[in-house]
Amino acid sequence: MFNVVFTPHGEEDLKRLPKDIQKRVVKKVQFFAAQENPISFAKPLVNLPPATHRFRVGDYRIAFYVSSKQIYIDRVRHRKEVYES
Repeated sequence: MFNVVFTPHGEEDLKRLPKDIQKRVVKKVQFFAAQENPISFAKPLVNLPPATHRFRVGDYRIAFYVSSKQIYIDRVRHRKEVYES
């Protein structure tokens, strides 16, 4: 089981979303964190440091990186916005 940690950017992004989307994102992240290998559900990212992978939740993307059994959520944004710096 992995622990989930929101970076300041990730926490700010989550708070900006509508409440129903926030619940979906948190529920999905908890599901992925409970898996033995959450990376198997993710797609790799290029040129969006520090995030190395992303999860998909409807039209939203969760950019994250993994370090020592922790998932660090760096960005939670609409798919049109997440890849912009």
